[in-house]
Amino acid sequence: MANQYSVEIHNYISKKIATAAQNKKTAEEQNNVFQTRYFDGQLHELYAIREYMAEKIDLKTQTYY
Repeated sequence: MANQYSVEIHNYISKKIATAAQNKKTAEEQNNVFQTRYFDGQLHELYAIREYMAEKIDLKTQTYY
């Protein structure tokens, strides 16, 4: 199972994205601009990692998200 690591990494990234999105929503509700921007940056980085993996590492026959 050579792609098992990719699956686990995708699962980890998905959990981090869900957490960051929830934290961003909470920050927006509290009108906390600094935290909102922080979580925007975190989401941007996580999506960039996911995109890199999809292009360079993952098997073309698999979709994990």
